[in-house]
Amino acid sequence: MNILVLNLGLKNLRCIAFRQDGTVLAQHALPVRTFISNETVEQDPNEWLQKSWQVIRHVTREMGTEANSVAHLTVTTSASCMVPVDAQGAPLRNSILVSDTRAAEQARMLTHTVEFQPIQSETGQKSSPDLMIPKIMWLRRHEPEVFASSAYFLNAGDFLNFHLTGRFVTDPNNALKYHYVLSRGAYPDDLLDSLGMDSKTLPAVFPSGTTIGPVLSSVAEELGFPTSCSVVLATYDALAAVTGTGAFDIGQAVDVSGTVTSFRLVTDHHLFDPQQRIYVTPHIAKGQWLAGGSTNLGGGAVEWLRQLLFKNCEDPYGDIEKASAGQSPCPGGLIFLPHLLGERTPIWNADCRGVFFGLNRAHGSKQIVRAVLEGIGFSVRHIVEVLRGFNLKLDSVTASGGLTRLHSVNQLKADILGIPVRTLRNFETTAIGAALIALTGAGIFKDPAEGFERFCKVDRIYEPDEERHCIYEEYFALYCQVYESLRGAYSSRAALLARLRQKGIDELVLTENL
Repeated sequence: MNILVLNLGLKNLRCIAFRQDGTVLAQHALPVRTFISNETVEQDPNEWLQKSWQVIRHVTREMGTEANSVAHLTVTTSASCMVPVDAQGAPLRNSILVSDTRAAEQARMLTHTVEFQPIQSETGQKSSPDLMIPKIMWLRRHEPEVFASSAYFLNAGDFLNFHLTGRFVTDPNNALKYHYVLSRGAYPDDLLDSLGMDSKTLPAVFPSGTTIGPVLSSVAEELGFPTSCSVVLATYDALAAVTGTGAFDIGQAVDVSGTVTSFRLVTDHHLFDPQQRIYVTPHIAKGQWLAGGSTNLGGGAVEWLRQLLFKNCEDPYGDIEKASAGQSPCPGGLIFLPHLLGERTPIWNADCRGVFFGLNRAHGSKQIVRAVLEGIGFSVRHIVEVLRGFNLKLDSVTASGGLTRLHSVNQLKADILGIPVRTLRNFETTAIGAALIALTGAGIFKDPAEGFERFCKVDRIYEPDEERHCIYEEYFALYCQVYESLRGAYSSRAALLARLRQKGIDELVLTENL
């Protein structure tokens, strides 16, 4: 029996076929275009659909007769990538991605909405522009025709699952991005009514591991696997990756770094942060919770660096490693704030942007490379500092995602955090996690931990260097001080840009594979 995992990230879309013993039978990936301006980040859902079919067909052809044994398919994508669709599931505009910050004003309005106060108190979840409700509010205000024509407002995974099964559904953790209230098992109707929205336009919620239904027969025939194949609901990529790294015990943390970085710590405390700096979501195991959150860029900052300094290199990532090697922490006092698209956890500032601090005439490209990689590490440390404030047990970190291929980044994170960082032989932990959730739901495994032993093995452990850690302690304090000192300037910059845009000035647009 085989399972297909369709994994849509912010940079590419891939399909991986697994046997139930964890053997990878075939895989294929294609890049996805991203359209970026000052605060807007979009992708084309029609491109998602077209390339999803392409990668699945490629994999089933490569599987040969093994494709006849595909019993299950599951989908995992980035969270909070909003797609308005008509009743037939056709997208009515580009998707507004999770890292898009245009709904900052709507997020502030939602915070002060009377009906939002009890929801916020009950869930501990703040309003921020990355979430779905502020995005829908922005659509209602700025594109009323699209809003009025929308039958559903979906996340990327919900969109793909509909085109596989014909059902508009989501899982509880994705539903939380709409301020779904877990304790009630319902969307907040009073809040939605006050905003001119209807919960009937949001996908129905079912537990992760639920079989949504069979793949539409026409789709199965087109893609080359049996019509008996069932689609099983997983969850969004950051949480699937927690399962895929084997983080099932209290005190284990996961750093998933693709385009963005997601950091989650397994705890038995359903804690509430009064400052609302972190998210706390249910883990796959009952009685366990995941505390942490995501930054707006992790590997995406490295991609920016690659295009800036290594665009024409044959081995850009190898050259990035070489440039970073052999340098002291924060060489010459150079610090980089990696907030190229604003920042989410833990500072939640849509207006902040990237900054090199301490740059002098002696600094060259090698020091800039080092500072960017260290800035990524500091952004993770920032989340860890908040978690440590709750006296949570934190024993080890497992790193996964594409950024783990840079050994220097893994070592930097160990040195900056002062905690061992381990990597796995298969860095496709998001797809592995989604497969484990689906196979457990389908009754193949009693729990994901049973399946994990078949799918993954530890590859390497990066031990922190105590001397470097002590130096990074001081530089991290300076990193935080630099950010705090710039808060007012960030707000002034955002206001200035807004005024200029009203006059049609300074509209910077970029199309690239981030």
